[in-house]
Amino acid sequence: MKSGEFMSKDEQKIIKELNSRMKQFKAALKDENKKFELMDNIPASEGIIRFEVILPSPNPEEFVDGLFLYMNDEGVIVNAEYFFRDKSEVEVLNVPEEYLPVITDLFSDLFISEVEE
Repeated sequence: MKSGEFMSKDEQKIIKELNSRMKQFKAALKDENKKFELMDNIPASEGIIRFEVILPSPNPEEFVDGLFLYMNDEGVIVNAEYFFRDKSEVEVLNVPEEYLPVITDLFSDLFISEVEE
């Protein structure tokens, strides 16, 4: 991924770090010692379950939209993203924090029953 001229300084910094990490990951794939060193130095990992909710669309041939809901291992929705997919592309936006309680209230019970089944 290349830095673009229309990216903010923060986005450029993130892309630079992502590119650096990808070089590190590729090196780890080629060298078992580098892979073990990387794995031994990972400070934490967390299990997250992602559900995709496809919302009703008045014209599904033209576009589909929905939510990616992320739950922790305790079944609590901890993040959400909104996606909009039309014939040519997909856009994904992080749901603003102030919308998360509404989404959590609406969808929590549905997914708790799915996880338990």
